[in-house]
Amino acid sequence: MWVLVRERIVGGYLGMLNNEPSAIAANEEFWLGTELPFSAKHVINIEEKDENTVALAREEPRRRWPKQ
Repeated sequence: MWVLVRERIVGGYLGMLNNEPSAIAANEEFWLGTELPFSAKHVINIEEKDENTVALAREEPRRRWPKQ
């Protein structure tokens, strides 16, 4: 799954899912536009930002992850 990084947080990053996962059934927790935390150990590849990805990362997420 592709994630757009929105900000750095303690222990990693807060991002927003940027694709529809094909390996899991539709649900309310993890889907396109969902905000979620992750760390460097979850990263396989990094692509450079561009105008499109910056604009997408600034959009309001479909579902916010509760911050602690």
